[in-house]
Amino acid sequence: MKNTAGGAEVARTTTTNARVGAVALAASAFITLLLSHVSASLAPLRLLTLALSAFAAWSFCDEMGLRKPLNRAGFVVFIMAMAAKLELILGVDRASAGRYGVLFASFLLLSLVFWSAAFLHRQRTLKVVGAVGLVVSLTPILALVVGHLVVGAGAFLGVSALLSAGQGGALDTSFLTLVERLFGLWGYAAAWLLWRGHIRSAATVS
Repeated sequence: MKNTAGGAEVARTTTTNARVGAVALAASAFITLLLSHVSASLAPLRLLTLALSAFAAWSFCDEMGLRKPLNRAGFVVFIMAMAAKLELILGVDRASAGRYGVLFASFLLLSLVFWSAAFLHRQRTLKVVGAVGLVVSLTPILALVVGHLVVGAGAFLGVSALLSAGQGGALDTSFLTLVERLFGLWGYAAAWLLWRGHIRSAATVS
């Protein structure tokens, strides 16, 4: 497939790794969005989704270029977010649940920030997705930061309740659900870019 940009034709090729990564990313995004509407534990399915998400993120970063700092940083904080989510699924004491929740939400958002910023260094299609992803992921991060400084700030997003849980209160999952849904939507966009070969073509164009 070819795409004309700036008077030059650029071949869009899709590797097997990209196709597999796209399917895994789309599947993990779908299941994540689905589970965000379910209150039941369903621990085995949630654990399987974590594993699928980690595999998808690895395939995505491999196509983006894992040696590049932004992609590598995004992958590292994403794995840390998955580790925190793993602890929440397996079960932790009430005093620690809030801290794991804050860790999961902040690190998952940071991974989206890094990967969206990496998109800004690519061709126009990825720049648009990156710009939107950057704005959407930075907004709740700012709410978290402001929530630490101002009492009651970010209440409409569930930030204040999460921070309160971090101090030993009952865990309110409303903000965690919001973050997971943002990841799910971002995952759909990234899966489409992988499947269409936009990421591969961006990596090979000088």
